[in-house]
Amino acid sequence: IHNIQYTITNNFQPYAVTISGNTISSINTLLIPSSVTYNGINYSITYIGNNAFQSCSFLTGDLIIPNSVTSIGNNAFQYCSGLTGILTIGDSVTTIGKEAFQGCFGLTRSLTIPDSVTQICNGAFRSCSGFTGSLTIR
Repeated sequence: IHNIQYTITNNFQPYAVTISGNTISSINTLLIPSSVTYNGINYSITYIGNNAFQSCSFLTGDLIIPNSVTSIGNNAFQYCSGLTGILTIGDSVTTIGKEAFQGCFGLTRSLTIPDSVTQICNGAFRSCSGFTGSLTIR
């Protein structure tokens, strides 16, 4: 759907999917939806899978992760070096995986980490040099 691949992780209520990959070639702002509809069933997006957007240099604007997401997988946005906009992590995220944002050295705006985050794994923001925006931990 919209060049983002989803994997059904819960086929009974509450229905859920994981973002498992992408084929997007160019986009300014990535607003990850909180749900998708497939075969008439509305699935909540609860997890951004390992390597889902790894090395996506096409992402040059904002990245908005919805409140439906509870976990960001390992290497999920690793080496998204073009990311220069606002990084908003939804209020339900509890875990930011290992090296999830490693090498995102283009971050120049704001980063907000909600108080729901209880675990930031090793190297989650490693090599994110050049950050000139504001960092808010709520």
